[in-house]
Amino acid sequence: MKRFLWLCLLAVFPSVSMAQWYVGQASYPIGNDDYNDVRKFVVEKAIENASLQASSFISIENTVRDGILTSSQSNVLSQHHISEIVILNESIEGGKLTINLKVSLESKSNCIEDRYLKQLIVAQFPLLTPSQASAGDISNLPFHIGSRFKNELTHQPNVFVEEMIPQMVYKPITTMDTINLETIQGISEALNSQYQSQYLVFGYIRDISLYNEKKSNLLVDTVYPKRNFTIKVFMYDRISNSILLEEEYHGEGGWSFDSYSRVDLANSLFWRSEYGKTIVNTLFKVSQEINQTLKCEATKAIVINRDDAYITINIGKLHGVAKGDIFQHIKLKNITLANSVLSTLMPPDEPIHLEVVQVSNKISLLKVPKHLDKNGMNQHQIDLYDVVTTVEF
Repeated sequence: MKRFLWLCLLAVFPSVSMAQWYVGQASYPIGNDDYNDVRKFVVEKAIENASLQASSFISIENTVRDGILTSSQSNVLSQHHISEIVILNESIEGGKLTINLKVSLESKSNCIEDRYLKQLIVAQFPLLTPSQASAGDISNLPFHIGSRFKNELTHQPNVFVEEMIPQMVYKPITTMDTINLETIQGISEALNSQYQSQYLVFGYIRDISLYNEKKSNLLVDTVYPKRNFTIKVFMYDRISNSILLEEEYHGEGGWSFDSYSRVDLANSLFWRSEYGKTIVNTLFKVSQEINQTLKCEATKAIVINRDDAYITINIGKLHGVAKGDIFQHIKLKNITLANSVLSTLMPPDEPIHLEVVQVSNKISLLKVPKHLDKNGMNQHQIDLYDVVTTVEF
């Protein structure tokens, strides 16, 4: 009976899928082989390389025609599957065919997680319309929002909050404004000397306006003062230079304070009020969604130092790293498109795996195992500011 009920629930509530684009590249010499066979092989390898960025490995056993997958027999070794493929460009140089493509991989909500905490920093959340704070004189609300938001994120199971930074990353003039990735990237790079986190969470408080809600009874209309709380949140991946989350969250609650007197936001009476609870519940919802988004993201760490003996990365015990863990090296590559240059992370032609040999709270020392680097050259291919990511065997 229980099994029957479980199957019914699965039928009523299907798995939620989220799609994300990943870029892959592969090359292979044409030689005397049939060009179409070589092209099919290169497309398949590029798809496999793209899948590695999603903390998965998709071994292609499909028919590819004109860059389009025409069958669905992928051997998926994770909770990802292909929904779309787009060929970006292809070229022949030195007798070698190179293809760049992007793959839309859908990850189900019950995806395979790695066990590492995702590290992030939280920026200040300014008021879009400061004049809305005049009722109750709550102009210092953003400070309290930031502090409570940080606390909510700290208690999420997949998140490690490095710091609440004093900088304000983004404040639009109107709600119609959109963010500029180049500007965000510039701000992020300016933070590199202080913060190691892969993710930057920022946004603004869009609406804290007051309004009256009328409720009609038989003899009299009753007016209830209420207040909005709407917050716009972004999460930026500092390694891939992409926005992982862009969402607006809204709540509203009864306003039980004198709008002509200053409300003490440091007093627990405010946070136990209906409006205070509305803010807390909204921030909790945002934190849960950030946690859920990061849950299925592959852990990536930056190479912050290298020498002849070790590769040093910017995550350690506090993030769940342990001695003996294995990571894979991926490198930032610039791909020339028709009107732009696309920067993306690519695994090398021959995968380079590294083992954690020493670990402290915030950094780890890695080394290519001798049996995987017999000539001692693999480790020398890893440069400062390259990236390592998790490996699924």
